[in-house]
Amino acid sequence: MQFIPTFTLFLFLYPAGWLISHVVYLFNREISPNDLSIIGTIISFIIFLCVLPSWGRIRWKTNHLWVSIGLDFKNKIKALKIFFSGFIFSVFLLSILFLFLYFFGWVDRIDSIKLGALLNSILLIVGIVFAEEIVFRGWLMEEMVLLFGLRKGIIFQSMIFSLAHYRHDMGLLALIPFFIGLFLFGLVLTLRRTIDRGSLWGCIGLHGGLVGIWHLFDSGTVSFSVDTPYFLLGPTQNMVNPIGSVIGIIILLITIFIQRRLFARTGRFLASTVNASFKDETP
Repeated sequence: MQFIPTFTLFLFLYPAGWLISHVVYLFNREISPNDLSIIGTIISFIIFLCVLPSWGRIRWKTNHLWVSIGLDFKNKIKALKIFFSGFIFSVFLLSILFLFLYFFGWVDRIDSIKLGALLNSILLIVGIVFAEEIVFRGWLMEEMVLLFGLRKGIIFQSMIFSLAHYRHDMGLLALIPFFIGLFLFGLVLTLRRTIDRGSLWGCIGLHGGLVGIWHLFDSGTVSFSVDTPYFLLGPTQNMVNPIGSVIGIIILLITIFIQRRLFARTGRFLASTVNASFKDETP
């Protein structure tokens, strides 16, 4: 019955955000459906942050909630080093993709970075990516380890992460590689946290770098040829997102293969405050 609080929290947060956002809508009916959805999500996340400290004390029996989910604010220099190590690794991964496309002649033009696109990229890292990492690699990963143990916890967390990004505007054939890429990306990020001995900052740097830099590419900094096979930029011609592309999936698989060796030495640092058994849990 330990799973009931986990799913109950999810069932509470989304309706609460939806309800409060629609109360806001009553006072301003000019809000678009998309903006209303964003407002609801932000409200749900704020409620989630308010609930977390009590959740840590009651559920995980710890008074150090932020340390438990990997956000240690005391050693700021160490946190910055871990963050930038993840960010630099994201630059390395995207460089592989870019160079592959460039040398095959599928890059038409490279322009200067626009200020507006740069600010949006920073906002993506500070806002959306930071929130996602707290929810998925922070709280949810701890919960999955508590419920299922380390190895299964990593798998289930990555599955939920991929399914949470479901898009209704994509067909089944596009969703399959998209979900596969997101699942592998979830594994990469979770393994990154274990390699960083439980710190979440490397995940934020890696995730933020990939999302932020690709946003710069997609905002006009890099123009790809119309002749580029869509499955290399993936997952469809109308949605350019390398996480669901063939080369993106290959890069993620290679990354996981390399990370797996490091995980064997550092994996047990994950979820150190949760009462879970890590016996024989190396994948």
